[in-house]
Amino acid sequence: MFKKIKFYDGQEPDGWQPFLKELSKDNAKGILLFVGEETPFDYKKLQPLLKKLDIKVWGGIFPGVIYNGSLYKQGVVGCAFHSPVSIEVIKDMSKFKGNFPKDFVSKSTRSLLIFTSAYADNVPLLIETLYEKYFKEMTFVGGNAGSIINIDRPPLFTSDDLFAGGAIIAAVEDFISVGINHGLQPISEPAIASSVDKNILKSINWEPAFEYYKRIVEQDAGVKLTADGFLDVAKSYPLGMLKYDTEIVLRVPVGVGEENSLLFSTEMPENSVLVVTKAYTDKLTAAAGTATEQAKIAFESKMNKSPGKALIVDCLARSLFLEERINDELKIIANKAGNDVLIFGFLSLGEIASTGDKYIEMYNMTVVVAMGE
Repeated sequence: MFKKIKFYDGQEPDGWQPFLKELSKDNAKGILLFVGEETPFDYKKLQPLLKKLDIKVWGGIFPGVIYNGSLYKQGVVGCAFHSPVSIEVIKDMSKFKGNFPKDFVSKSTRSLLIFTSAYADNVPLLIETLYEKYFKEMTFVGGNAGSIINIDRPPLFTSDDLFAGGAIIAAVEDFISVGINHGLQPISEPAIASSVDKNILKSINWEPAFEYYKRIVEQDAGVKLTADGFLDVAKSYPLGMLKYDTEIVLRVPVGVGEENSLLFSTEMPENSVLVVTKAYTDKLTAAAGTATEQAKIAFESKMNKSPGKALIVDCLARSLFLEERINDELKIIANKAGNDVLIFGFLSLGEIASTGDKYIEMYNMTVVVAMGE
């Protein structure tokens, strides 16, 4: 899919021009940029450079970026496309009604890359619309952009604008294989998300959500769970939504809201069947290897050759839980991918993926591995 992948440390503003010039060489069809949140990134100064390029440029700001198997909070990963790419920009997801231009996806489109703002409205509608229109022919991969050191910072950009609350979808002609896994284990009996308002879980089994969740977590963890320092404990105990195919789709609670509700970065459907899950370091790192194997097998069986690049969308919550062991996870991915595969990507505030034969999901606490040429 990508002609070249380059890394720029972002330390000197003057470095942007040669970095972008190198990416645009050799008849590149588009440039995708992953920007680490600690990178000095002045969009107003950068925009004239983006405008001068005679190709589409878009990207996002993320808690961290991955290049050559290493994680960086400061730096930029640039991805140049060698095949035609079509971009659809939604500036305000709260106004999204499920419409896409008829010519957005062509008969040659094989994969969709989806980038949304963390906490944006109507992401489930976006996913549902994409699935209904394109799921038979496509694989999907992407994630939520956003900064945790400045949550009000607009996280998405094109050469025309920097914005929050929106989405950017790219239709590309190359095949991408996808592997998805998380490795967490359920520790509770199933329960019902009995009252939900978008990303606010008000009650579980008609009991205030925090009270229900707190009781189970405290019993297992042996610590007191309070609103202060909540995420320090909650990162180890995501809620899991049970699906019909026995898959568990995770949601990490990020805080305690009014009336003992639980807050999430992404929406949760009301009446979902929930379990409390627990993270174990070794199982998380092993799951990353499993996702890599899934993606590699799918690519080789479809294309009859080995992949050359692996796009990693890894949840920020996994990084917070694993701490230094996140490097072990990246090493396992690199080992399973093979010596000739370049590992790159970003930390997300929610992962979006489908292998092409399942519904597109918004995940948390999950690692997605997408492989291409």
